[in-house]
Amino acid sequence: MSETDPLHEFWEQRQAEYAVKVKAQEELVASPTYQSELSFIERMTNDVITLLRLCLMYSGRAGEYSENSLTIRSTDDLAQSILAIWNLVQQGMLNPVKRELRYIIESSVKYLYVDQHTEGIESLAKLSERLTFLETNVNSSIDVREELKLSALHPDDAKQFIDEIYDIYRDCCAYVHLSRRQIEERLDMVKRGRSLGFETAKELQKIGRLMFRVYDVALTMYFHGYDLSMTGDIFVEVLDNKPKWKFHKGKYVSVVSSYFDYKHERNMRKYGESRPWSPEGWPPKRL
Repeated sequence: MSETDPLHEFWEQRQAEYAVKVKAQEELVASPTYQSELSFIERMTNDVITLLRLCLMYSGRAGEYSENSLTIRSTDDLAQSILAIWNLVQQGMLNPVKRELRYIIESSVKYLYVDQHTEGIESLAKLSERLTFLETNVNSSIDVREELKLSALHPDDAKQFIDEIYDIYRDCCAYVHLSRRQIEERLDMVKRGRSLGFETAKELQKIGRLMFRVYDVALTMYFHGYDLSMTGDIFVEVLDNKPKWKFHKGKYVSVVSSYFDYKHERNMRKYGESRPWSPEGWPPKRL
């Protein structure tokens, strides 16, 4: 009678158990519920990337401004993070997604803050001056969010926006630095027999909703740094003709869009006539 290898038997047993888990996960991934959530995230990602590419191309009409704007010059950086997040989602790496989302919030706040607060140095501060300002005047937190100028939002809506930035940022920060919450969630997953790449449809839905919130606030800041005049052209000439664009339903992007309700082209399209408008009290409270 041949001797058995306990380690080999243990390994074979675990491999068989893992194969069962993989088969169950493949069935889950193929389910309509899971595919619906994944499709939502994919369409959302494509909508943001398409918009950023359009904005980058259109910014060429304001050559000197776009060359020195930290917001515009960092468009590719934002797009890179969004594409990285999509790849992480497909691999089931949801905690790294939250870390990348945190970076998007932090960088968006700082790009806009720098662009808005270097304008007083010269009529148009050079990119090198903006980078120096960033290095010497902006710390590693997002405290400067309180000083952002959000012209497309009513002051009350702007305050709500600033508060939401902090709430989302704090949520994502729990997955950047070592924290009790992060460890307990990971241990709970192990206890329930869960491991990397075995996320549920509910978890996918949760991360998708968080992504949407982050992209909504990031785009709102991007539009303010991009220049509201060019942003108005993007909305009225392009996005108004794309009713299925996901972020028409964004809490804050929709408010930015409504800022341009005074435009003649939009009034003619919606009402068939140009409606009276006064800059006094504009923009109105929307939220």
